[in-house]
Amino acid sequence: MTVVAPLCGAGAKYGSQQTWASKCVCTSTQPGVTILPSVSPQPTAPEYEYDLVAYYAMDEGSLADGHDGAHRGRACSTAACDTEQSLAAALARDGGYDAVSLDASSNQFIRLPYATTVPISEDKPRTICLWARIETWADNARLFEYGQGPTQRFGLRTYKIPGHFSVISHDRKQPSTNVTVDLNANRLVAQRPTPRPTPESASRRLDSDGGNAASASRPNPWVGTWHHYCVTYAADRAKRNRRNVTFYVDGVAEKTWNATVNTSASPLYIGADVLGSHTLDGAVDEVYVYEKALDAWQI
Repeated sequence: MTVVAPLCGAGAKYGSQQTWASKCVCTSTQPGVTILPSVSPQPTAPEYEYDLVAYYAMDEGSLADGHDGAHRGRACSTAACDTEQSLAAALARDGGYDAVSLDASSNQFIRLPYATTVPISEDKPRTICLWARIETWADNARLFEYGQGPTQRFGLRTYKIPGHFSVISHDRKQPSTNVTVDLNANRLVAQRPTPRPTPESASRRLDSDGGNAASASRPNPWVGTWHHYCVTYAADRAKRNRRNVTFYVDGVAEKTWNATVNTSASPLYIGADVLGSHTLDGAVDEVYVYEKALDAWQI
């Protein structure tokens, strides 16, 4: 009997084990041939990698670019931005200290390099996603923003009361096209953890704070809880007035609309506007930048 050891593929059947680190157990369809088990490679961290510009896992407060290492971020405060400085690690949604804490009272924020936004400047397609936990709700606090001047910016900010957000999508030739979205209206929000959640269930809920029992008594689901926010822009060069800007929250397309966008390249600010003000009080994690408008299934 012949014994060979290729990876599972054509002419073979996968075994029943499903974990990423598990062995890929194959049985050949050819008589007399047994295929030895092989180890399936663990997927790279972001799940969708095509058209990816930069990815920041922010493990233990790190601002390293996990995609190609070319776009390391800087930790900033009122004083300055420092490449060697790291912000404090925050308790993330998975229960580990692998997010970045932002203290608005110290004017802390993250600045990602200019090269990060060059592929997503002007009217080029783009997607920016991040996990965020807003500890103290303040009007006009930025989750992210980039661009130069008051009419060439692109970003996401809080708006007045908890659950209201405004997407900034400027074009210097037209009036501002900021669009406000009310997430409190007609929206199903994941239930908060029970007063005694199991560690597994608490850490995996979209609105969990990593198992903190105090989250059960939060007055608003948009304060002190983790949520996933994405803004996509698909260039409408044919001028068909199609809906080309979409705001996703926790994987759901909450609103989509048409806008003409012309954004100048600049550093990408996480937790602040391009002037280093309007800082966010809370924590951020898993920042993704794509030079493509991702579809809903890719978010």
